Amino acid sequence: MGKSAMENSIIRKDEGLVSTIFLNRPEKRNALNADALFGFGDAVRKIEKDGRSRVIVIRGAGDKVFSSGVDFSEGQAAFPRVIKGLEHCLDSLINCSLPIISMIYGPAIGAGLDIAVISDFRIAAEDAKFSAPLVRLGRTYYYTAIERLTRLIGLAAAKEILLTGRLINSERAIKLGLVNQVVGHDELESVALSLANEIAEETAPLAVKVTKLTIKKLFEETVLDPSLEKELGRFVDEINRSEDAKEGVKAKMEKRKPVFKGI
Repeated sequence: MGKSAMENSIIRKDEGLVSTIFLNRPEKRNALNADALFGFGDAVRKIEKDGRSRVIVIRGAGDKVFSSGVDFSEGQAAFPRVIKGLEHCLDSLINCSLPIISMIYGPAIGAGLDIAVISDFRIAAEDAKFSAPLVRLGRTYYYTAIERLTRLIGLAAAKEILLTGRLINSERAIKLGLVNQVVGHDELESVALSLANEIAEETAPLAVKVTKLTIKKLFEETVLDPSLEKELGRFVDEINRSEDAKEGVKAKMEKRKPVFKGI
């Protein structure tokens, strides 16, 4: 048996050469608050620093939900720390040299989708669903998240997801190239862990790290003109401070349909 350790709402389980990180907030549909996001990022960095594991698997606690995204229930005042936590979490994943597999039961929404997109492999159950719903909350994603999704699945498919906020089922997701494989609900764990162990046990770890770094340098790193980067950041900040953005979050917390006014 492997070892388990819990830090707040994150569980790490080590077994052989594979470490699994559980997003452990089932009562919140594995939505991520600031503590969870910081804990997640710390767990990824510690696994890499420890040097014992060769592959990381990410999953939600239980077999119902991967992650419903950022936890909005703590209100607007919590947002600044949540954003910092999200940056810490995503940076840890982006800069991790180990292969990362997302094992996706049920919904992967918003930040949950972005975590899956950053992963090197996405193995999904038949009941998996995907969405980037911020346009339905009067908000938008930073250009880095938009870029990652567009780079993965192409412009037309990314627009379908980003501009509608629709929930995409697993059948549509694999057609769009969003996931690598769709399997039966009861098969997901064994298939994902089989892939993890295959990589961990049958490939040379240094060769895998260098290959992943090479792919990142060739295809995943974009250097924007500083003025364009500043402009894109300003667009997002303005939208996310708008009255519609406040109404979108308020409506979600009150479990009602938002009334947007375009301001």
